[in-house]
Amino acid sequence: MRSASDYGAYVRGLLVDLVREGILRRQVLPLELHIGPDGRSGYLFTAGPGLLYNDGAVLKIEEAFRLDAVGDVQRERYAYQYERLGGYYFRFERESHDGDLVYKPECHLHVLWRLPHFPTASQGLEEILDLIRVNFYGSHRQRLVGQSIAVIV
Repeated sequence: MRSASDYGAYVRGLLVDLVREGILRRQVLPLELHIGPDGRSGYLFTAGPGLLYNDGAVLKIEEAFRLDAVGDVQRERYAYQYERLGGYYFRFERESHDGDLVYKPECHLHVLWRLPHFPTASQGLEEILDLIRVNFYGSHRQRLVGQSIAVIV
């Protein structure tokens, strides 16, 4: 990619594909892009409630990114939060760390609660969209654990 606006168009294309597949609701995609002064960095996020899936689930996206010398996207910070009806959610995050890397790794995952921080490899939006598509909207979804969940604390 040559510019932050190229990356924004690429992400919008990924989301339009999900609409065409019948996974995302037909909606004005609430995707916003603020481009940095260099034209090669930016902040991409979903406004309002986020991306609405046909079954009522929601995906919220936040990315601070820059394009490297060859045009690859480097995500300096991100948060991808997927929420299903009934309370189940997961959130992949990359945050700066200035403390205990065992307690809170730079790249981590939350499932149902803010703690613990499960360590993960760095994620990109493409991987998150694929993870959601396969695990919640694939042909095997009837066997999915976690379709309905009750948490008693």
